[in-house]
Amino acid sequence: MVCIGGQNPRSDVSSAKKPSNLTAGQISIINYQFQELARKSTFSTLMGGDPWIWGIYIVLVFISLVELGSASSRLAYRQITNDNPLMSHAKHILTGFFVFIWALQRLSAANIRWVKILGALSFVSGVLLMAALPFFGREINGAHRDIFGIQPVELCKIGLLICLCRAVAAKDSDFRMPFFRKNTEWRRYLLLLAMMAITIGPIALQNLSSAIILGLSAFGIMFLGKVNGKYLWRTLAVVVASAALLVGALFGLHELNQSREDGGGTHHTDLGLLSRANTWEHRLFHSDSTPLWEQNLTDENMQVMYAHMAIANSKGIGTFIGESQMRDHLPEAYSDYIYAIIFEETGILGAAIVMLLYFVLLWRCYKLSVQTDDQLTRLLMVGLPLSILIQALVHMGVTTDAMFVTGQPLPLISRGGMSIMGTSALFGIMLGLSEAIRREKMEETGEA
Repeated sequence: MVCIGGQNPRSDVSSAKKPSNLTAGQISIINYQFQELARKSTFSTLMGGDPWIWGIYIVLVFISLVELGSASSRLAYRQITNDNPLMSHAKHILTGFFVFIWALQRLSAANIRWVKILGALSFVSGVLLMAALPFFGREINGAHRDIFGIQPVELCKIGLLICLCRAVAAKDSDFRMPFFRKNTEWRRYLLLLAMMAITIGPIALQNLSSAIILGLSAFGIMFLGKVNGKYLWRTLAVVVASAALLVGALFGLHELNQSREDGGGTHHTDLGLLSRANTWEHRLFHSDSTPLWEQNLTDENMQVMYAHMAIANSKGIGTFIGESQMRDHLPEAYSDYIYAIIFEETGILGAAIVMLLYFVLLWRCYKLSVQTDDQLTRLLMVGLPLSILIQALVHMGVTTDAMFVTGQPLPLISRGGMSIMGTSALFGIMLGLSEAIRREKMEETGEA
């Protein structure tokens, strides 16, 4: 037997009496197997998690540093220095690594109870900060997104994903509160809906795309957790009906705004929280059906036009790293549109590799999840990378004009403080749980 806790497995073999019925060749094979096991165990202990997840993280960080250095020339020009944007981004990545990835992978591997604590704290603090955001938050791009230097959306995302996984995975006997003492499947589902409502609802008022991403991730978790299908379909029907009513209301707002503009007035909802409705109405009903190559460059279509120019400039093979021509013209080239710069400099192959990395992350986490019997670990190992993949696909869809324009960073690549921290926290949890799964598997096979 190989002992965990730092002991050398080879010493157990050398100190044990060799059975007389084993030949020298058999003993040599056994020693080699123990050496290989010790080597793999040492590697996993040093890395603290699955090598595939580590590899994906390292590659994404490398791409981020290289492409941000190339795409941030516009930002560097505004800051009168060439290294501030890149150095600031590198500091965020290092902070995310040491504070979240290294710490959380150790805690998550030691005991999943720490993941539950992190989820509860993130959920409560995120909901409270979202409630205070309209009153004390800092307005960015027409919406309140930042409060006290913190983006509550990231806290709500981490908290909601973990708490949903806990609620879906929990047994009836795990509900200790009086309200849940006589738990039923319907009451459990009401709890899930309540958690989604108090997080996704306020987020939608400030950042609709983030709310949609979080909602899709939540439904994915409930589907994977085998929540009663009739509840999911009914809720989906209500969501679709509500979306249809919202679109109808926005069309009415569009007609109202048009009539007021024709009469020389201003928009009817320029003040308060309802001002976000103007943004949604504009994105839905002010799109130009004229092909991009026939449109004139304006402030409204600038981002989409320059993003398409960057992709076309790649000519399929790319202009090479650091040779982007659109980085000085494309607004937010270092954040919301960094995928366009990646496409321009690395071509179809580089853009496809970046997309593939997020799919491989989900695939690898799924492969690990089926190796454990713990339902909470299985849901976390699939739900967390699923949210990362959905956000990445939304970013790529916006960049390639496959969906309406909205600001979403490319996970772990785009410039950002709280976005980097939030994604790093998710990676830290996945790495910690993958280490716990490895230990569990070794114990079951009698290798530890």
